[in-house]
Amino acid sequence: MKIAIGQIRVVSANCRENYESIKIEVEKAIHKAVNLIIFPEMVLPGYLNGDTWEQTAFLKECEFFHLEIIKLSHKINIMFGSVGIDWNKKNEDGRVRKYNAVFIASKGKLLENSKTGLPFWIKSLLPNYREFDDSRHFYDLRKLSQEMNCKPIDLYEPALLNIDQKEFHIGLSICEDGWSHDYTFHPIEEFTKKYEHDFFVNLSSSPFTLGKKEKRENLFSSISSNVRVPIFYVNCVGVQNVGKTIYGFDGSSTYYSPNKEIVCIGEFFKSSLAIGEFELNNNKFILENKIEKNENTLIKDMQISLEYILKNCLQDWNINRVVIGASGGIDSALSAVLFSRVLGSENVYLINMPSKFNSSLTKNAAFKLAENLNCPFASVGITNSIEHTKSQLNEITFLRSTSLLDISTLVFENIQARDRGGRILSALSASLKGVFSCNANKSELTVGYSTLYGDQAGFLSPIGDLWKKDVYELSKFYNNEIYKSEMIPIETIQVVPSAELNEDQNVIENKGDPIQYSYHDFLFRSWVEHWDRKTPEDCLKAYLDGTLDSMIGCEEGLSKNLFPTVPSFILDLERWWFNYKGMGAFKRVQAPPIIAITRRAFGFDHREHIGRAHFSDCYVNLKKSLEV
Repeated sequence: MKIAIGQIRVVSANCRENYESIKIEVEKAIHKAVNLIIFPEMVLPGYLNGDTWEQTAFLKECEFFHLEIIKLSHKINIMFGSVGIDWNKKNEDGRVRKYNAVFIASKGKLLENSKTGLPFWIKSLLPNYREFDDSRHFYDLRKLSQEMNCKPIDLYEPALLNIDQKEFHIGLSICEDGWSHDYTFHPIEEFTKKYEHDFFVNLSSSPFTLGKKEKRENLFSSISSNVRVPIFYVNCVGVQNVGKTIYGFDGSSTYYSPNKEIVCIGEFFKSSLAIGEFELNNNKFILENKIEKNENTLIKDMQISLEYILKNCLQDWNINRVVIGASGGIDSALSAVLFSRVLGSENVYLINMPSKFNSSLTKNAAFKLAENLNCPFASVGITNSIEHTKSQLNEITFLRSTSLLDISTLVFENIQARDRGGRILSALSASLKGVFSCNANKSELTVGYSTLYGDQAGFLSPIGDLWKKDVYELSKFYNNEIYKSEMIPIETIQVVPSAELNEDQNVIENKGDPIQYSYHDFLFRSWVEHWDRKTPEDCLKAYLDGTLDSMIGCEEGLSKNLFPTVPSFILDLERWWFNYKGMGAFKRVQAPPIIAITRRAFGFDHREHIGRAHFSDCYVNLKKSLEV
């Protein structure tokens, strides 16, 4: 059987554009005499569509384009993912019944699953974690079997395709059906116990995260080997979002044989059409043109994914000009590099906004960055404006109140940050018919070390899912591997990280941020990204028994060097935990959207409430015992 894998770019809630992409690939496949072309999960409507799924008009549009795809199937069999609708039944929210489904168009009609009587096959498992909220919109095979008082296996059968006078038995699964290790039902394993299959497909819409491709390969290779059936894993590319969190889809479609042979059939973050011959007798898939497997390092994957996602976002949102507050620091420098590479340097405006606290070192570094990148550059001082704001505040008197204003050091720092972001950057970007970027990194976002409506403002946070150590590593990677020159000035990389908002943050005197990034990056990561998220209780216990550094992954001995006494450790731990769970959360829900590349990004991925920091009774009692 000649098979084509249509790894295409999928656009959220845009059936017309997705259909046109499908049609182009189908026509190519027909020209190559392909028997079956396979497209990813939800390839027609898009996947992360939010409550667009509640629009009847959108559902009817999906069905219209199902008919258009069927018209393409007279000379080829087309397998594609879309929404299956049963207008006669309802979901648990009272809305029309919808399924995440696989359709097969053949000879001008849809194949029917005789076990359900529906012209599609239904996804068995619906993810309900991280960014996924599938059960909000869709019904799954398990629920349907419960409703019909039977087992899920009773509602499944392989799809049968007659090709060149031979009948092929094709197993059908969708994304999460393969990631079933945490479920009580394991679709592929259960289906292969009852039925013979020539091969399985897994149609996916699987977002990229760093390190996921290795986990994915181990998983599907193991499943194929265990059930002794080949698996075609077919994923999409493109960018989709859940509002506050933006995801890239890396493709990386792959063929897995029972003898653990792995064949790359889809490039990394690239649309592609892979065509090959499936040899049933030896479970081989022989590609016409070999596709190189992605063997990148994590830092290379980070670079490719960020640039791909950023470029697609700007195209989708029709943004072609960006303003960046260039402080001379590492975060704004990396943002400038990213935007310059996807927009062109001429469309990235760098603005340095110094006050009396900014050193000549960082001002010169900002200028040098703009020169290296060949970006438009200007310097706009804020000393007069912030002093004017301060004097105005000092002159305020209230009717019916004797309250006096306390313009503390912190208040004055925030005045500076908001003057830059809320006044200059917002006005300048609007005047240039562009937008301005938020340069906050994940370390800062975790503990709210940024000013609301100031340096935390912006249309998008391109590095908001990068810890500070990642920012440095990626910046050095650009210099050493991409540009092979000092594009980001060495001064920017070497200077101590600092907000430069008061005399105590003087970089010339090596005074900088209160965050010790070599330690706190790992501490904060254990609170946010670890599968078993750590709490102050876990951290204090580990500090006392000497296992904290290995638990969070920082350099051995670092925590004791930084905090040699229990009181000093507790003081630091509680300071940042209060910020993380308190003001940090308050700021994060108002922060710009974030490009996600880790296993837990802020936004809809990291769901949280606004409240006060809580310490468990165990932590409180342990702390009291130490004080005694």
